[in-house]
Amino acid sequence: MARNLTRPSTSSGSPGHSHTGGPLGWLAAIFHLHGHEHKVHDLSGDPAFGTREGIRTIWIALGALALTTVLQIVIVAISGSVALLADTVHNFGDMLNSIPLLIAFYLSRRVATRRYTYGFGRAEDVAGVVIVLSIVFSAGYILWESFGKLLDPEPIARLPWVAAAAVIGFLGNEAVALFQIRTGNRIGSASLVADGLHARIDGLTSLVVLVAVAGSALGFPIVDPIVGLLIGVAILFIARDATLRVWHRLMDAVDPQVVDQIEQYASEVSGVEEVASIRVRWLGHELQSEIGIALADGRTLAEGQAIVSNVKRVLHERVRHLSLVTVEIVAVDAAGSEAVAGPRTAAMGILPPRYQDLNTRVSAAPMGAAALQYDDKGEVAWDEMWTDYCELALAGGAPHRGTLLEPVHEEAIAADPVKYEWVLKELERGIAQVTKLPVRRSPVPGWIGLECTDEDMAIWLLRAIVVENVTVRREDNVLWFPAGPHFRLEREIKNVVTVVAKTTHYWQEHISGLPAGTR
Repeated sequence: MARNLTRPSTSSGSPGHSHTGGPLGWLAAIFHLHGHEHKVHDLSGDPAFGTREGIRTIWIALGALALTTVLQIVIVAISGSVALLADTVHNFGDMLNSIPLLIAFYLSRRVATRRYTYGFGRAEDVAGVVIVLSIVFSAGYILWESFGKLLDPEPIARLPWVAAAAVIGFLGNEAVALFQIRTGNRIGSASLVADGLHARIDGLTSLVVLVAVAGSALGFPIVDPIVGLLIGVAILFIARDATLRVWHRLMDAVDPQVVDQIEQYASEVSGVEEVASIRVRWLGHELQSEIGIALADGRTLAEGQAIVSNVKRVLHERVRHLSLVTVEIVAVDAAGSEAVAGPRTAAMGILPPRYQDLNTRVSAAPMGAAALQYDDKGEVAWDEMWTDYCELALAGGAPHRGTLLEPVHEEAIAADPVKYEWVLKELERGIAQVTKLPVRRSPVPGWIGLECTDEDMAIWLLRAIVVENVTVRREDNVLWFPAGPHFRLEREIKNVVTVVAKTTHYWQEHISGLPAGTR
């Protein structure tokens, strides 16, 4: 029997954040080429901000960064190193950026008033704007100073002290990283872990200052402003990521998967005929939602109120961080229902017999909404994630959102062969479990193959999968799907297995027996 377990992400770093291994991955982490958010992590509903231990950890981290920054400022004043200045400004910005977040947190705990009827949760968004402005200022100041030194480079004075300051920056950030990661793991705080991992990257950035020291020692003082420029450019990437995150919060953007979950759980409540509308937004650390539901004809007022209460209860139980749900009962458009009655009746013939009854409940769960299930060995039980493959096949919406899921370049695979091998094994296991068909490995890196029973099946699946936002190619009766070392268990791997499960089931159970002209 499968069971739900909390499973750590297989990718390194914070959730949704991964870097390639090796020196290239380190450089990518410093320059935030994979969308690493800098001090504007999604703190919504984070347990760190609901516990004294989390608050204490943030204050201790602030103190450690403050001490590190003060020591570096003293050495910058006596050495004149622009590379060390850039790193010092970077650390100083990190320290200051936590302050408005803490202030916003304390404000958000205040109760609503007759003037601020929604409370003070938006204080975090205001803090985010302040943080973005401070990051942009830091980048501009560093680039200005670095350009000045680039035009008139000067040797760094007191090289041993500058080298010591770089090491201090590394040790200070690493101490913060260890403390935050340990506390975050203990209390279950993703934000603290993410901040700790970011502090670790900042520590590595501090070590880059040693390159400027070495250049000056060897008679190349121009290395110092070049390193300063590189750090300034890195902070510009940080500013880009922070701006996007703050923009999303100000515009009430949410992860579409949250909307999918609310729609799924609300539609499964007994008595709900249709989920007509959904609105969701963050307010501080909490989610608020407004949904409209349609009920079957003939429901009494008492029955309608009971259904609304059940919808609220289910959503509060199953959707994380959801604090307020407003449910409105809306009328079904009778004219619209009659207009589609003809096409709906004509389409009934293609459905499995048990779904041709309009009174049969069918889950409206999008394919990506099903939670991962794990067996007794701790492995994903891909064949037990869905209660019924028919319902999976009937569910709408491509599992992979955003850009097309494509194979990766061979260079990326060569850079992380261990992770790539793990991804291939998980895809092999998942595809085999949901299809009961042979799975092949491609001689060309970046692909995993499904051996269909014949070419007709391969061609039909190819047409069906193309619209699911997942790349697929065909060679005779073999379909090839993308694979890469950055694929995450809960995202890309799950998406590939899900789309294969959906289309394969529908072919095997409902399409293969139809005449060729009607497929």
